[in-house]
Amino acid sequence: MRWMELMKNWNLEDNEWLKQLYNIREAWIPVYNRSTFFAGMNTTGRSEGVNSFFNDFVSPETYLTEFVVKYDLAMKRIQTRERDEDYVSEYKFRIVDDEDYLLKHAAKIYTRNIFNKFKDQMDAIKGLKIVERNEKEDGMESFLVASSRREFDKFTVILDPNTNEGTCECQHFEFVGFMCRHIIKVYNRNDVWVIPPGFILSRWLKGANKFRYIDSEERVEDGQTESEALRLRHMCDGSTKLACLAASSNEAYEIYMEGLKETTLKISKLNLSGNEEIEEKGDMDAGGSENVTCESSQVLISDPHISQTKRRKKECNLIRWKSGVELSNDKPRKCNYCGVLGGGHDTRNCPNKKKKD
Repeated sequence: MRWMELMKNWNLEDNEWLKQLYNIREAWIPVYNRSTFFAGMNTTGRSEGVNSFFNDFVSPETYLTEFVVKYDLAMKRIQTRERDEDYVSEYKFRIVDDEDYLLKHAAKIYTRNIFNKFKDQMDAIKGLKIVERNEKEDGMESFLVASSRREFDKFTVILDPNTNEGTCECQHFEFVGFMCRHIIKVYNRNDVWVIPPGFILSRWLKGANKFRYIDSEERVEDGQTESEALRLRHMCDGSTKLACLAASSNEAYEIYMEGLKETTLKISKLNLSGNEEIEEKGDMDAGGSENVTCESSQVLISDPHISQTKRRKKECNLIRWKSGVELSNDKPRKCNYCGVLGGGHDTRNCPNKKKKD
């Protein structure tokens, strides 16, 4: 092994710290984490990216009230970038050769950013070659893909000839989320021009941003942690569009208000029946205790205490720290004409000077 050779060449076989470091190699060597999906990010990549983004808005000297305003501006910038990126991914055409069928399929389904990364993998197959091809007993095909330049760059690709799905020894798909250059090389040899569903992650597809329901008629699926926020966003967008249409005439306004009252009544009955079921369940859990209620819409947090920030009252007993300039001004002043200390005057308005004059 290369580690043992390195220890032997530098006479470090008896180093206890290096021995312990080698025993926990799964925790710090990136190759051991290739089987886990991290979207291609390293351990500190996300933290560094977030810090770099917020450094344009806040600093260690930012006040709390100012931080709230700047944080809102940062969120608006993120939303603007996401909308721009979604628009470019969906409506901007990507220049692809007509004979690059696999790349054309990637341009059709992937976002712009993932398509560019997939294209980099496509360009890298020019330096690869298939050394061996074997058929296994279970019907799977094994391909040994090697680099034309690097001797140790060899990876085994195992594919199912019926579905064209499989795995690669480099585990690029498991770590990043799209096919590696070795699988693409085998696809190019076997004339596979469509990306199999097993190699497509929904998070990299166009329209995967579920918080963007501007022109979408798709409904929010239940069973998600963010489903309540998604439903609220979707309903707000739909009701706003409908209200703008109904405001054009009085007749449309009456239809809108009548439908709104009817819908409100139905939803109120639905929530009421749901609350009764929750109350009955609460009674059973409490052993038949009385006055057990549970309302999902009950406000449990009171309004914050409104403090006076301007023109603080004089009778306040708080002691404020004074600056050095204020402390220097509080010292008794000495008149240079009469020599009196703390007399409340100086050379310009000294009473003795006035008498003498």
